[in-house]
Amino acid sequence: MKKKIKMTGHGATDNLLRQEEKIIRNMNKNKFETRQRYIHAEKRFIEFTAKDCKLQKLTNIKDKHLEKYVTYLKDEKDASDKYIKTELSGIRFFHNHTPGANNRLEDSTMFNRRVGLGSTPDNKNIDRAWTEREVEEMKEKASNLNRKEISTIIEVVRSTGCRIDEAVTLRDSDLRKALKENNLHLSNTKGGVPRDVPLTDRAKKIFEEVLEETKRGGYALTPQRYVEEHKIHSFKKSVQNFIYNHREEIQDEDRSDSAHNVEKDSKGSLTCHGLRHSFGREQYFELKNAGFSSDLAKEQVSEMLGHHRKEITEVYLGGLE
Repeated sequence: MKKKIKMTGHGATDNLLRQEEKIIRNMNKNKFETRQRYIHAEKRFIEFTAKDCKLQKLTNIKDKHLEKYVTYLKDEKDASDKYIKTELSGIRFFHNHTPGANNRLEDSTMFNRRVGLGSTPDNKNIDRAWTEREVEEMKEKASNLNRKEISTIIEVVRSTGCRIDEAVTLRDSDLRKALKENNLHLSNTKGGVPRDVPLTDRAKKIFEEVLEETKRGGYALTPQRYVEEHKIHSFKKSVQNFIYNHREEIQDEDRSDSAHNVEKDSKGSLTCHGLRHSFGREQYFELKNAGFSSDLAKEQVSEMLGHHRKEITEVYLGGLE
C-alpha cells in the first residue's frame, strides 16, 4: 500500500512519520477504510510522542507511551472512551506491523481496564471540578514558590473555561479586546473553529491585573523566556506538572488517587482540565438561575467550552443537574 504522509516541519515528528511511511508500504491487512483510520490515528500518536515523550524510533514504543497518550486525550481533548480505544487500536495495529519492535504491549483488555477505559463510558457522574478552596490554595502555593505565572494561568482557565493550549497563546491584544467588547474571542482552538466566551467579572479582574504587567505586542500569560526559546509548549507542560506534583497536599481528601481510573459517583484528582469543569458548571447554574431551560443552558455552555454538543455539558456537570 502506498501512502505519502504530509510532513509537519518538526524534525523529530517528521522522522517518525517517515518511519510510519515505511511500515505502510508493507501493510495489506484490514479494509481500506480501516487502514486509513489507523494511519491517521498513528500520525496523531506520533505528533504527540515526538514532542511530549521525545520518542525517536517506533520500534521503541512501550505501554508508558500509550498511557501518556490516554491522559493527554482525556485531559486536553475531552475524548470519549470509545474514541480513545479506537485510537489505541490503530497504534497497536501499527506496532504489530513494525519490524524489529523491541517491546511487547500489554493485552488491550488489561490495559484499557488498568487506565480506566470502558469502566465509565460517558464520564458522567464523576466530579472533576475544582472547589474554590482548591483553586485558591493551588494559586497560593504557586505564588509562594515564586511561580506567579502559574497562579495567574490557573485563574485565567478557571474564569474563562479556556483550554490550557488556548490560554498560553493569548496575547495582550486579545485581553484588551476582550475587556473592550466584554467577550473573549478565541481562534487558536481545538479543531480550528473560533469561538467567543462572554467575559465574567472574575475574568475581567484577572485580565486587568495581567495587563498592568504585560508589555504591548507580547504574550499575555506565557513568560518571555519560553517565547524567546520557542517553547510555549514547555510552559503548558510546566503548569500541568505543577498541578500534578502538588495536588495531593491541596485537593480534598475524598478525591481519588487517579484523574481517570475513577469509579462512578467519585471525585477525580485535580487536573488543569478540571478548571474547565468548574467554569462550565458555574455557567450552567447561572444560566439556569437566569431562567434558561436545562437543555438551552447545556447548549450555551457547550458553545462556551468549544464542544458544540449540549450532551458534553453533562460530563462537566458530573452528575449534577
